[in-house]
Amino acid sequence: MGALAVLWRQGFRPRAPASPLLDLRRIVGETGWANLPLAVRARFGVHAGGAVIRYPGTMVVRANRAGRWLAQACRLIGTPLAPWTGEAVAVDVAVRRDGAAMVWDRIYKFADRPPVLVSSRKMAAPDGGLMEIAHGGLGMTLDVTEEAGALHFRSTGYFWRVLGLRLPIPPLLTPGRAHVLHEDLGAGRFRFALTFRHPLLGETFFQDGVFEDPAE
Repeated sequence: MGALAVLWRQGFRPRAPASPLLDLRRIVGETGWANLPLAVRARFGVHAGGAVIRYPGTMVVRANRAGRWLAQACRLIGTPLAPWTGEAVAVDVAVRRDGAAMVWDRIYKFADRPPVLVSSRKMAAPDGGLMEIAHGGLGMTLDVTEEAGALHFRSTGYFWRVLGLRLPIPPLLTPGRAHVLHEDLGAGRFRFALTFRHPLLGETFFQDGVFEDPAE
């Protein structure tokens, strides 16, 4: 015990194992992955560290009254939700790898407002699944499936990561169950759609748009 105490005072600390590199192919499964178009596999494959890939697009961004109130309140913890709405909003998406995580930065350019950054990190969850954590610590675990050649992400729970802890958030205190669709449209274009549906407040958020792969 004395030797362990000395090591502790000298800076020895037990370290948690490093998070595994996010591998969506493993999460989706070989059959589902094989059913995806090559373009989708390229977008969600293991990216080279440090490389930034940018996807320009335009989206419909809507929210009901409860969603707009929640988005404004969440600006206090880092803007994990788009705080404004619009029918043809220019959105630039930048994707890069940061360690074991994939970072998705979405820059919304609402009319007559400064650009808004919504950033999140997709990483492997402790159980081997997928989790996504927005700036500010709001996170969710996700079930990922391939359906008719498209990727579907559906939330299975919410948490707030603070001081190294994952604190569960009751469903009624969240924006609702999230459903994200990534559908390839061919010719270097894809559809990205996102909805949040709350059991009491209805559809709190809706976004739908078309993006383009970067020019080679």
